[in-house]
Amino acid sequence: MKGLWHLVKKKWLSYRFRFVPWIVLNFKEKSHRSVPKVDDKIVPDDAIISTLFKFSAALHENFNNGLAKKKPVESLKVMEKVLGYTVQLKRSTIPGAGIGVFVTQGIVAAGSIVAFYPGTIYRGTEPLLFQSITNPFIFRCIDGLHLDGKDSGISRMIFKSCVHRDLRWPFFPADLSWLTGDFINPLNCGQYVNNETPDFPCNVAYQECDLPLDRFPIELRRYLPNIYYSSSEWNRADFLRLVALVAVKDIVVDTELFSTYYTVVHA
Repeated sequence: MKGLWHLVKKKWLSYRFRFVPWIVLNFKEKSHRSVPKVDDKIVPDDAIISTLFKFSAALHENFNNGLAKKKPVESLKVMEKVLGYTVQLKRSTIPGAGIGVFVTQGIVAAGSIVAFYPGTIYRGTEPLLFQSITNPFIFRCIDGLHLDGKDSGISRMIFKSCVHRDLRWPFFPADLSWLTGDFINPLNCGQYVNNETPDFPCNVAYQECDLPLDRFPIELRRYLPNIYYSSSEWNRADFLRLVALVAVKDIVVDTELFSTYYTVVHA
């Protein structure tokens, strides 16, 4: 019985951040980012799109020209060359927090894109109940869209299924490598960025952005972090929702990234 209680408690501590009544009751005790509605953007959306395009194009050129095999270490070399820094998963500096994301090479300047939150995109009317159970990787956008960034279980199966559904051989519509941890696009690791604590204040923040698909070449979409749960063609989606993590201060090497899970937008 004691073992069952500890299991339930562990699941609750993970899931409570997705339980709206608990969030409301405990909101005053939680750190949050407060912004005016007109100033929610840390950087222009075009800066996010430009970074993603430039890095994706460099990855594609590196791999498709036969210069290197598609291995994570090669992707990190490209990342350092193009962006001037690299990020990787390591054990968090917060005791008991599990995995975190660290700057492992270079210096990240304020305003730089350090990661994207990967996963399946769900519209408000689409089923998410079973995927959300004991899932700490559900991200809710301001407009009600949800991103499921879990890389295992049913969430993993759904993401892979959606990618293969929208596949137009040989052009993949999204990146599958983040599901394995062997990142071909190292930026697609944003779901592992831990929340700030009093000892470790936030150094990155979430910024939502809509990527116009007609501006992103089909051969580069294999590096994108997200895909819609419903077929993009069926829903005539002209944009792909992205959630970038943007540095709010300069970040030096060997520093863990910390965000704040709550953003209050004042109308």
